[in-house]
Amino acid sequence: MWFSSTTVECDDESIKIVAATKLAASWITDRFTPAIQDAVKHTCGRDVSFYISYTETTQSQETRNSPKLPSYTAPKARSKKLLTFDDFIVGSCNQLACAAAKQITQEDGRSISPLLIHGACGVGKTHILQAICSMASKTTKSKVRYVTAEQFTNEFIASSRSGEFSRFRARYRNLDLLAIDDVHFVSNKMKTQEELLHTLDAVGLRGARLVLASDEEPRHIRRLNQALANRLVAGLIAEIQRPDRETRCNIIKKLANQHSISITDGAIDQLASQAVGSVREIEGKVTRLRAIASLLITNEKTIIDVDAVNRLLRTIPPTSLPIRVHHILEATATRAGLSTNDLKGASRASNIVFWRSIASYLGRNLTSLSFQELADAIGRKNHSTVHAAVKRVTEILHQPDTLVKIKNSGTIDVKEVIDQLTWAVRSKANECAKERRL
Repeated sequence: MWFSSTTVECDDESIKIVAATKLAASWITDRFTPAIQDAVKHTCGRDVSFYISYTETTQSQETRNSPKLPSYTAPKARSKKLLTFDDFIVGSCNQLACAAAKQITQEDGRSISPLLIHGACGVGKTHILQAICSMASKTTKSKVRYVTAEQFTNEFIASSRSGEFSRFRARYRNLDLLAIDDVHFVSNKMKTQEELLHTLDAVGLRGARLVLASDEEPRHIRRLNQALANRLVAGLIAEIQRPDRETRCNIIKKLANQHSISITDGAIDQLASQAVGSVREIEGKVTRLRAIASLLITNEKTIIDVDAVNRLLRTIPPTSLPIRVHHILEATATRAGLSTNDLKGASRASNIVFWRSIASYLGRNLTSLSFQELADAIGRKNHSTVHAAVKRVTEILHQPDTLVKIKNSGTIDVKEVIDQLTWAVRSKANECAKERRL
């Protein structure tokens, strides 16, 4: 940010660094002088004097007697290419958000503006926002800008210090489509929130389209200006949920194809069962798979199978230890829409019995407790109840079709539920372990 508009003028005796503004020159002098000294000495092989100035000063100075120095303009960093919809995998977890994103790139997209997309970290919010900007800039003559809330904040602070509000506002208020990522970043930043609200109002009054992304629904973000929160939810709100199994498998197939990795369907399914949390988690596991593929694959065996994936997963440290039964009960109750007392109670309702069986299976597989210890923890009279429940779930998982119809819960994919709850339980255990360390 501070060096992007800076030029360097040099001769045999001195180096002159010319910043675009007085603020930038002051900031570079205060923060980067030692680094510049090291760079000059390393490049020139000796100590060479250097000066830091800014454009307004140099223009008046250069008209005087000083000879014009040969100049070198530092190359600007290339901007990262925006992601597109071509690389985005659509599934039931993100279908609404993707459809709304494509609509808002069109001229009639104003009807759903502002579009707010929210969801957990790593589920594809940034990908969608960048794809919107990429598609809008190609299909229309719109003035488009993608920016993170952090970048917006930094530019606002810089304009405040330099007094260049008009330039800052012109960058944002003369657009046809403005996409702001990670809106939750401005929580607890009252002045930035006020400026963001004014920007959204000004852009909206021009008839421009607004797209925003956040980790949470705005009304749940702590210390967020009420007026700003109301403005953010004035249009269409679309949530992106964690990827379901089918979406995860499709993502793995696409990533494997991009990296030229040959992998069986069984191996893809096994990998998908171990990467439930987010798309980034999937990318991480595929990257590790790619990194050690050369060690796992021999000349006679060129396709990665379930065996190879299991060996990969064994090299990854366990995500959490230890796991407590109450973590399992809480996660299962939340997923089922029940209370932990329901699971530990005496009810024989079919839906409660099913989720109690799921909790028993998880307890047996994620902890080292015996059947009797699990029975005590879940409120059962003897170990045979838990043993039978674990056996029922195991038999379902060994079937080709793991879909089960449960009263009051609809049709449930038992394998997917086990994967999701395993991830949730380990995540909770990790949080608790981290809190204890702190």
